[in-house]
Amino acid sequence: MAYTQPAVQTFSPAKNGVSKPPTFQKTKSISYGVSDQIYSASATVRTTAPSDIIPQVIELTNNGAVPLNILVGYDTYSGETVDLGVTKYLHIMLMPGEVYHPSVRAVISTEAASTQFDGTALSNVAPNPAELVVSGATVDATYGAFHSNDASTRVNITEWTSPSNCGANLFRVGDLIRCQNEILEVTDIGDSSDLENNYLDVIRGVHGSGAATHADAQTLDFPFFNAYHDFDRYSVAQTDSNGRFKCTNFFGVGRAVSGVQGIVPGSVAIKFYTAGYQELGLSGITSSTNSGLTAGDEYKFNITVDGGSLHDNLAFTVDSSNTNFGGTSGIISLIQSALDTQYYTAGNLLEKKVTVGIVNGDIRFTSGQRLEASAILLADPTSGTTPFGVGRIPDIGVSAGNPRMSAAVAAKLPDDVTYDRITYATSPNTPVFGYDNGLGRLFGMCNGDINYETGEIDMTGCPANAEFVYTVAHSSGFSGKLNTGANAIVEILANTPSQKAAGSVKVKVY
Repeated sequence: MAYTQPAVQTFSPAKNGVSKPPTFQKTKSISYGVSDQIYSASATVRTTAPSDIIPQVIELTNNGAVPLNILVGYDTYSGETVDLGVTKYLHIMLMPGEVYHPSVRAVISTEAASTQFDGTALSNVAPNPAELVVSGATVDATYGAFHSNDASTRVNITEWTSPSNCGANLFRVGDLIRCQNEILEVTDIGDSSDLENNYLDVIRGVHGSGAATHADAQTLDFPFFNAYHDFDRYSVAQTDSNGRFKCTNFFGVGRAVSGVQGIVPGSVAIKFYTAGYQELGLSGITSSTNSGLTAGDEYKFNITVDGGSLHDNLAFTVDSSNTNFGGTSGIISLIQSALDTQYYTAGNLLEKKVTVGIVNGDIRFTSGQRLEASAILLADPTSGTTPFGVGRIPDIGVSAGNPRMSAAVAAKLPDDVTYDRITYATSPNTPVFGYDNGLGRLFGMCNGDINYETGEIDMTGCPANAEFVYTVAHSSGFSGKLNTGANAIVEILANTPSQKAAGSVKVKVY
């Protein structure tokens, strides 16, 4: 897939995908002295929208004749902790005719200027092969009947210290959670005012699982199987044959019982494995190159795909009039047809795609799966006539003075950087990654969406049947949902330095 550089994002309503016209606008006269509040997230200047809706863009225009002092209030942040209720102000002088867009997602950091408070940063991490991580929450048998009744739809959670520090805080509505081999979908969450209200309401037995009884203290885990399918469709977290993958949490990271949590916008990068392959060890091969195999003869070989069980004696019969590698009845076409037949046939190659073709003048057998275990291993047949060591095709074994087949090449992850051929300076290897743009969209090697609060990710347009690693930062001042009193704008005040003339500000909220 070709990498496409996204358009540069700027603070304008049209380019940030917000509605036009603004949801609220007003013009206000500004006097010298005490600052006037011109925007508040908790007591919003909007009169027709709920007060808990945080805007995407705020536009301030000095449409008067004298300068304005604009005071933008944000919450303070120190040591990876949001100091709730402590608001500090960024002061800007806005000249007549100037337009200013204050950042909506921002904090005032009390850290040293050199500190990058990106929370917990992870690089090139492979999802747990078990397709889950333990959340830390467990089933509480004190309340409800979930532990003993497979029809109960309320799961009480054991871990509770206070409403701001409890097991229910780990979860979000819409989450999938795993309890042993049952998948549950969260539809509601208690207010956690006490232990009895520290619960999840769920739909039982979803994604191909069955409702079951679960013992007291059984763990409630974060699953990240490919939710386009049943929970047991794949043995690892991978894309499907259509290049799709989704899960309702970001591989178990960015959740906590208390404090800051969530994914940092713009921090996500996904990198996919390349496929394993094996080449015959030839050079200069074209479609018209004669294979040297005998017309009309049957040949067989053994092949092992992706580390699985051996498929023995894969047979093809050379065309009576075409012994070339290429062409509709050539050697490559015949072998590909035999492989394609086995893809749909019960056995060791069922749903294991293999392609064979000419690559850089050699004949290459490539796995159709980009899994960590992706590999191809060719061998002489258990019975029948081998093509290896016949005509132009090298032998598999070591034979002094004779050509030898190339060794198998295992799947691998692309490099993070490329090197300049002159200076050897490194640059990010951007074409091999899928990224998020900070606005909830994915681009590059995959498309789709990400939710910064829950970590839910929905990837499309990815390489098919591929495993991947992820890079992300989580649980910092910028992570999670936009939240006034945590990482979003609190209020805006204004005054004018002119003691003898009034100023004017036009406010637009989108």
